[in-house]
Amino acid sequence: MHKLFNIYNFSKFHIMKGNGCYLFDNKKKKYLDFSAGVAVNSLGYNHPVINKSIKEQLKTGIMHLSGSQLHKYKIDLADTLSKNSNKGDVFYSNSGAESIETAIKVVRSIGSKDNRFQIISMTSSFHGRTIGALSVGHNRKYKSNIGPIPGNVIFCKFNDSNELKKKINPKKTIAILIEFVQGDGGVNICTKEFAKTINDICKKYKILLIADEIQAGVGRTGKMFAYKNYPVSPDIITMAKGLGSGIPIGATIIKNNISKVFQKGFHGSTYGGGMLQTRIALNVFNFINKKTFLNSILLKSKILELGLNKIQKKNKNKIKEIRIIGLICGIEFYDSKIANNLFNKLMRGGLVTTLVQANTIRITPPLTITKNEILYGIKIISNSLNS
Repeated sequence: MHKLFNIYNFSKFHIMKGNGCYLFDNKKKKYLDFSAGVAVNSLGYNHPVINKSIKEQLKTGIMHLSGSQLHKYKIDLADTLSKNSNKGDVFYSNSGAESIETAIKVVRSIGSKDNRFQIISMTSSFHGRTIGALSVGHNRKYKSNIGPIPGNVIFCKFNDSNELKKKINPKKTIAILIEFVQGDGGVNICTKEFAKTINDICKKYKILLIADEIQAGVGRTGKMFAYKNYPVSPDIITMAKGLGSGIPIGATIIKNNISKVFQKGFHGSTYGGGMLQTRIALNVFNFINKKTFLNSILLKSKILELGLNKIQKKNKNKIKEIRIIGLICGIEFYDSKIANNLFNKLMRGGLVTTLVQANTIRITPPLTITKNEILYGIKIISNSLNS
């Protein structure tokens, strides 16, 4: 027994250590990680980039500085994120939910000038579990039995351009919020056509575009940002998860024409932009942001896709669809019981995955995973599904 708040389906074993793409429990059992802590551990475990960053930080004697105190890594990471995205200004926080809260606060403040407060989000979306973030997430399960949720949010069917055109109200709508690759929704991938519709609408009506890059960003799709797979230029970008590769950090990147209108004191974060977090995030981002590394993600994606497609052909009565871009993949099953049973079988067989939407197994391995490790994971899935 333990005194943890019982809000998770806790594992039946205790993790003791990790190395590369493997985890080891208290009984010395080895698990191949196809989850990476929900797409967080982008460089896996015990990676030299992380270890070196921590050792170098320890030499400074600093664990915390206030948000107003400048240091090299706070500045350098902001410059790097800005240069490689929308050229905006960066606000640091601790998590994805906080980066979303920042985005909501910014667009609502901009909208206050002409009474436009409505945000359009997408069905099957997930943007965090704080009250504000829940307001723009679609899953009702996460919003039940907690009283009123902030309003002025409407939902458009994901990838439905006609519905989006109908729901836009130029006098009310201030922003459109979208994950171009939905994670919690089951790895739903935005179409080029829908992205173009969003871009055209935002330009026509001067509506702000918020790109949620919390799960699919930092190289996960084979590009540093998922939105770069589409013809769009977000006004605001939210980041977290893989940016710190295990160290909590959130970032909101806001185009300068928006950020410049805000006064000092508008927003803040006690731990945002700490020296340890930003040092690690800068080194992680630079390690991933290399053409050869990003290309390797695409090559490994093809190996994973081919292997899963072969499994689907043999299990057409069980697997409805395989959705994959880069190293984020969803295996959707016709029956939630099959998905749940397989998820548990995989865990017993030494493969860690994530179960989402009751009927979809999500795969988000460390970006450093090898070809042989992918093939090994595919073998475990195939054997478990047919055992």
